[in-house]
Amino acid sequence: MNKRYLPAIAALLIVVTCTSFLPVFATLPTRLVAQPTLTVVTIPQDDQLRNTGVMWFAETQAAFTAGTGTVEDLMAQFKIIVSFNGLPVTPTNFYCQVIEKDKSNPLKNQQAIWENLVTVPKDESGNFICKWRPGKAGVGVLDVYFTGNAETNPNGLAWFISDYVLVVGASFVIGRSTVFGTEIQDICILGWPVGTMTVAGMAPAVAAYEITKPDGTRHWIYADPLGGFASCEDAALVEKAILGLPIPWT
Repeated sequence: MNKRYLPAIAALLIVVTCTSFLPVFATLPTRLVAQPTLTVVTIPQDDQLRNTGVMWFAETQAAFTAGTGTVEDLMAQFKIIVSFNGLPVTPTNFYCQVIEKDKSNPLKNQQAIWENLVTVPKDESGNFICKWRPGKAGVGVLDVYFTGNAETNPNGLAWFISDYVLVVGASFVIGRSTVFGTEIQDICILGWPVGTMTVAGMAPAVAAYEITKPDGTRHWIYADPLGGFASCEDAALVEKAILGLPIPWT
C-alpha cells in the first residue's frame, strides 16, 4: 500500500468510528442541576392537636343565627421560620394565598357513580391579610386576618364558613439570583366554635374563658373550638347544614 494514503485512510476510519457512536451519546440523559430554594416552616397555634388555624364569627350558634354576636376571633396565628441552607434569613418578599376548599355533589357532570362528592377550590385571598412579624432574622410569627365583607355575598358571613388552604411564600435575593420557598397550612373558619353546641353522641360543650383587652373589647378563648369533630371540613359542613346551606350540586 502506498504510504502517502495512510493518513487519509486513518482520518476516514476515525470519522466513521465517531459517527457510529453519535446516536448513543445523543440518547444520554441531560444532567439536571437542582436550583437552591428557601425553606419555609410554619406551625399553627390555634389548634395544635389538629395543626390548623381557627377563626369564628360569633360566640354561640344562637348569636350567629340572630346576628347579635359581638365576640369573634378573626385572626389565626402561626410560628414561622425562613431559612437558606440552614441559616435563618429575612425574606426580600413575602406573600400569602388563601384557597377555600368546599364540597359539591356532581349530578350533571358526574364521571361515574363513585364520584358523589367533589372538592371545589376557590381563591379567596382578597378576603385575608397576612402580616409577617419577625422577632429576629427569619424567625417570628405570621398573623392572618379575615377581612371579608358579608355584604358582598348572598349568604352573608355564612358563605365563608369552610376549610381553607393557606399558602405561604417567600423570596430572597442573593447577589443577582432570587431563590423561592413555599409552605402550606390550614385555616378553619366557623360561624361559631362547635365546642359550644351539643351534638348527639358528643360530650357537652366546654366552658369558654373571657379576657378583656386594653381597648375594652372582649376576647374569648375556647378549650376546643372544633369540639368532637376530627376535621374542619366536617365541622363546617355540619354548621352549614344547620344554617340551611346544603351541599350544592353541579
